[in-house]
Amino acid sequence: MVQWTLQSNACDVLSLGPRAAGRLATVGVRTVAELLAIKPQVAADQQFSAETIAAWQREAQLLLTMPLLPSNAARILAAIHMNSSERLLHSTPTQLIAEIESLWRDPNGPTWLASQEKPSVRAVCAWIGIAHQAHKSKAA
Repeated sequence: MVQWTLQSNACDVLSLGPRAAGRLATVGVRTVAELLAIKPQVAADQQFSAETIAAWQREAQLLLTMPLLPSNAARILAAIHMNSSERLLHSTPTQLIAEIESLWRDPNGPTWLASQEKPSVRAVCAWIGIAHQAHKSKAA
């Protein structure tokens, strides 16, 4: 299990390639802390859409707070605007599956979705379980 920190390389956390890393570096983003601090509209003006930056911020935040969460799960959850372990903790599998189904049906959805397998109910329940574990360890 990798434990990401605010000082971790943002592209490593998000599993982005060298081209995206170079583009992020041009807007001053190398670490997760820099990614979380940047205003999406500022970076969007130069390199990426504001929604892409915002999704990456949500994804990084999920991976920081739930180290056991698979990276593909964080990417899917970020795409449905899940931005915290608390929100995931209070979600139901039915609710999440419905949101994920909508994401897969959206013709304007993220292009990376085509290479992803739609998560099962069991996987979604596991993600909620990971949020419960993160909440317990945070409270301890």
